[in-house]
Amino acid sequence: MKHVSRIQQPTARPSEPRQFRRSGAQWAPTWRRQLGIVAFAAVLLAGCSSSASLTAVHAPSGSPAPPTSTTIAPAAAHGVEAPIAAVPWSQVGPGWMLAVWNPVTPHQPGAAPDPAPHPAPNQPTDETASSTLYLVDPAGNRYPIATFGPPSGFEGPRLIDWSGDGSHALLSIQGPSGQPPATILVDLHTGTQTTISAGASGFTRPDGNAILVSTDDDGTVPGTLKRFDLAGNLQLTYPTDWLGGAGEFSGTYLESPDGTQLVLGIANPGNDQGAKTGNGLVVVRNDGTFVRQLPSLMPGAECTPVRWWAATVILAHCTASHSSASQLWEVPLDGGAPTALTAVNSGQMDDPGFGGDIGDGIAWQLPSGTFLESAGACGTIFLSRLTPDMHTMRVNVPGVSDSVRVVGATADKLLLMAKVGCGSTTSLLTYDPAANTPTVLLGPPVNGGGVTEALLYPNP
Repeated sequence: MKHVSRIQQPTARPSEPRQFRRSGAQWAPTWRRQLGIVAFAAVLLAGCSSSASLTAVHAPSGSPAPPTSTTIAPAAAHGVEAPIAAVPWSQVGPGWMLAVWNPVTPHQPGAAPDPAPHPAPNQPTDETASSTLYLVDPAGNRYPIATFGPPSGFEGPRLIDWSGDGSHALLSIQGPSGQPPATILVDLHTGTQTTISAGASGFTRPDGNAILVSTDDDGTVPGTLKRFDLAGNLQLTYPTDWLGGAGEFSGTYLESPDGTQLVLGIANPGNDQGAKTGNGLVVVRNDGTFVRQLPSLMPGAECTPVRWWAATVILAHCTASHSSASQLWEVPLDGGAPTALTAVNSGQMDDPGFGGDIGDGIAWQLPSGTFLESAGACGTIFLSRLTPDMHTMRVNVPGVSDSVRVVGATADKLLLMAKVGCGSTTSLLTYDPAANTPTVLLGPPVNGGGVTEALLYPNP
């Protein structure tokens, strides 16, 4: 049986609402789609290799997962599971997490479950298992908030956003074949689920009293951006067809933490034969009024606002036209001169400055250094540290496979999800880079199964 239903490779069609993870979250789909193409090409050169998620971690059945290194397994947090009524809401804040978990033990795509070629009798499978949305505190205590039935398509629930007041979550549930995904609003205090007919790309800031829905520019039709109330009623259609003369809206956006401004990506003018000249970002007010176009970044590239880097500075990701080259930039919102965070990454496996890193889509600055989520061969992703010369060096997390997703950063720690090679994710863990110590919060060996999605409490 080929296990494909939990591979974390999002897709988006221009006609569908954009599942865009904004500030403080783990990734933005635009750069992941771009890097995914590069990673696929790299497979032809580098090939794929299978790796387990955690050294010496046991599945719920008691069968050990194949170790991938001689390092010891990460410590497990000594948290407990308690009902939703026990959530200490006065304490919920920075460092808390939302996570989607199900009881299926993840495997490398195409690989048979170990030790038998098929799951043992009465064991959950991707097609039959329900998923649970957990609220998790920094110590690993977990509270089941809501349950979702078995997926009707190839993947389970996906976390879109967490409201700034901490009270609600947005999830995308894949519908039957040919049907668009459903967007579910979950009241985290009660677990109540409400379907939003408008779809959603994310909550508005600062509190999440409304939702934003964006669609991509497809080369013929500009991207759109609309605001709806939580009942699905249209509040505002943003003027996105020209944006003060800068160009058409690409479909990517980033909202300021106070909700007063948005940074919008611009779709490059031009065609496949000619050079594309636009690579800008623009600032608009929350009522759609144009404020300014920001300075050009990487020449001949299309740029995407990724996350807030400082109070008045965003991090932007740029990909060169007709090339796999990419770069990260720090961009002041006041129109000041931007600063390159990374050197230009050629997107080639043999790039001497990046050593197997074929693209960096997002970064976080901690007291112990600047860390990036990097793309590797075969769709793998891993943790890197920025070097003084603006290149990257792979970080090997003790006891964890060489493929991890980075969910975000809180204080002096990173939140990671261990992956099975280029396939599914297993355990949710915190990682202290200064001490080089990981701690598992959810998934094996805490409660088995696999963690498929995670978000940190909303922050820039």
